[in-house]
Amino acid sequence: MAELLTLEDSEVHIWCTDISQVSSALLPSYLELMSDQEIERNGRYRFEHLRAADKITRALARTVLSRYADIDPADWSFTQGEHGKPEVSNPGIKLRFNLSHTSHMVACVVTRCHDIGLDIENIERDNDVLAIADRYFSKPELNQLFSLPADQQQDRFFDYWTLKEAYMKADGRGISLGLGNFSFEIADTISISFSEKIPQDAAAWRFQLFHPNDTHRMAVAIRTGADNQQELVVRHFETIPLQLP
Repeated sequence: MAELLTLEDSEVHIWCTDISQVSSALLPSYLELMSDQEIERNGRYRFEHLRAADKITRALARTVLSRYADIDPADWSFTQGEHGKPEVSNPGIKLRFNLSHTSHMVACVVTRCHDIGLDIENIERDNDVLAIADRYFSKPELNQLFSLPADQQQDRFFDYWTLKEAYMKADGRGISLGLGNFSFEIADTISISFSEKIPQDAAAWRFQLFHPNDTHRMAVAIRTGADNQQELVVRHFETIPLQLP
């Protein structure tokens, strides 16, 4: 096994895979890494491209985690929280992770000890994003969004959307939180505020936005605790699972 990577408590590592660059010849080896439950779930996808994307996602998670612990990718075990968030269940392993994927990219974020969430979105999706914002965003977010010039509004929508998805995943309760019950303000730094329905301390959270390429937006949410003022270091990597250099 290759030398393990160092991951400090103050570090967050994000690994991305461009699905179009993954050879179909690798897919059988990805299937061999998956648990029986993962294989059964994969078989329920109707279309081959969805089955392939799922195999890449599972392989990415397993091979990335094995960069930080002396465990074979096939030997990872996972449990799910009350709202379905996956967590490592191997004894004695101090690793937290989260996954996100679009039709073109898969991403996995890893940290040692923080609640963490990741979202990646294709910003070229053919959706009426402003109608979606009007339905789901908070009033402060809508005011900020519609104050921008029209040619900037779609990009800002995806900033908000990815941040919201990342936060809900990091919190662990997902959509049950209600998209309008928390608000983001995007300036030099990114801050969050909560309605009375979510009794949380906004100072406990850190957020970052990224543009991995011209067609995708990505956000990460990290709960560090209000008293933790240590600067987080976020590192990015690109990989294709099991592909030899």
